Amino acid sequence: MTVTSRVKTPYQSFAENFSKVVNSDILTRDKVKIFSLQTGGGKSYFQGNEMPLVLKKAFKNCKYIFRLAPTREVSDDGTFDNVSNLSNNEYIFHYALDPREDTLKLPEQVPNIVCCYSITHHLFISQFDKLIKYAKDSILIIEEAHQFIGCADKGKQPYQQVTGYPTEFLAKSWDKIKKWRDINPRVIGFTATPTVHHTQQIPSLSDQFIICSDLVDLPQIAPFQSWLKNTYQYHFEKHQGRKSISSQIHNSLSSLFDQEEQLEKLKFEDPNIKSKLTSLYICGNVNGIWGCPLSEVKELITNYLVDDLGFDEGSKMIATMVEDGGGGCTIWDLEGNKNRVDEQTIIERLNDPNDALRFLIVVDRARSGINVPIFAQTVICRVRKPYEIRTYIPVQIYGRMVRINTGTGDLIRTRYQNNLMKYLDEYPDDYGVPIETVIETLKIANTFDIWYPHNPKSKKTWEESLIVFNDLYVNSAEVGIGWIYDYVGLENPSKKCVKHNELLADCPWCSKLVKINKRDDGIITLDKFFQ
Repeated sequence: MTVTSRVKTPYQSFAENFSKVVNSDILTRDKVKIFSLQTGGGKSYFQGNEMPLVLKKAFKNCKYIFRLAPTREVSDDGTFDNVSNLSNNEYIFHYALDPREDTLKLPEQVPNIVCCYSITHHLFISQFDKLIKYAKDSILIIEEAHQFIGCADKGKQPYQQVTGYPTEFLAKSWDKIKKWRDINPRVIGFTATPTVHHTQQIPSLSDQFIICSDLVDLPQIAPFQSWLKNTYQYHFEKHQGRKSISSQIHNSLSSLFDQEEQLEKLKFEDPNIKSKLTSLYICGNVNGIWGCPLSEVKELITNYLVDDLGFDEGSKMIATMVEDGGGGCTIWDLEGNKNRVDEQTIIERLNDPNDALRFLIVVDRARSGINVPIFAQTVICRVRKPYEIRTYIPVQIYGRMVRINTGTGDLIRTRYQNNLMKYLDEYPDDYGVPIETVIETLKIANTFDIWYPHNPKSKKTWEESLIVFNDLYVNSAEVGIGWIYDYVGLENPSKKCVKHNELLADCPWCSKLVKINKRDDGIITLDKFFQ
């Protein structure tokens, strides 16, 4: 049954296209070159494990690779940690934590060395006068290019056209990048969600970018991601954030622990199973007009864990992330005691199957750089109200859910190349686990749910973003599970089931069962109820 080696993965196609582009005259065009691939497709892995060597071969004078990231959690994601492994008889690759004078002088001392830096846009701007001296011998990489250079034109109007919000845009990062590009046009951006400026969908925006790769077709990416199972639309009442989300919090927690219980039962047949799953909650600001504040989301989760499920108040199960000025990163026990930590600590503890931490609550965070494969759900606890609907930020948030979770910890990454085809081919024999058990585990662990708000007086930003997400970025659980059965050559038992498009759910106001509608794209709405 082993056919993995004969199938070109989306990652391989992306890597081949990248090499082709950078070895053409496109690399020297006076544009920022944008490369796209769905979240979880391997862009960050490529940047650390293949890209530096490809770039050095294409640009022999390259002595520095500067990777710019929007936040510390992205700049410190470990992309360049193992770049020295690319060193060979011709070239030496060195990861330098900071662009200090001693590391910047290394190319003068060591022939054919390439110094690789991963820094924030803030650091790049603050040290620009020093760094610009090295531009002609450098390649500039913009990670998460939908942020900071999602728009290249100053002013309220172009920024609104790109983001949806009429903020006075100063383009501080773009000004510096453009000066750099004028010296050396080898500037490359990576993102899963190109903006309307990147793609030139709005003619009035200046022509500053060139798209160098397309997203892969969804069926191709099914073996390399987690699948969307259920979406739940709920009514969010203005000024009533806590009331609006209370039952959604309850339902999400019940669902999560039910999935964990199912995985625990499967441990009898596969002792490698790690049953822990985690949740992501996206909150609003403190006044709660169109979003439930973080403090109230934390309180609702805490009350349910303690009062309904009987968890010990000393259990450190909740983490919060906000901007540093608003409290930074914190881990809480269920009694309200807290410890300040950094982002990486939270991510590591969320991923640790033996750590109690399960719930991450954020305000204006988790748009990128959060890599938690055991996320099983996200609950959106705020309404987005842009003047113009733009979907890329919500899609990025949804995209935190798509990393593969086989239910057996890191084995999929350390042994099976993050590839479900290889996993299904080899794991059952490697560990003596029946293929039926492997499939049942994947049905639970490799799926996720989304709760999102709706209000008739507000734009349907979350809903429209979910449609884009379904169309371009994620396979449904039905498709993913169907792919498994087709791949292993077993009959899919779900094909025998009668499909219903009319379902029942709890009313968001009175909790009575009401009719809901499941659309062809898998989105569940309350349209039937409102009609």
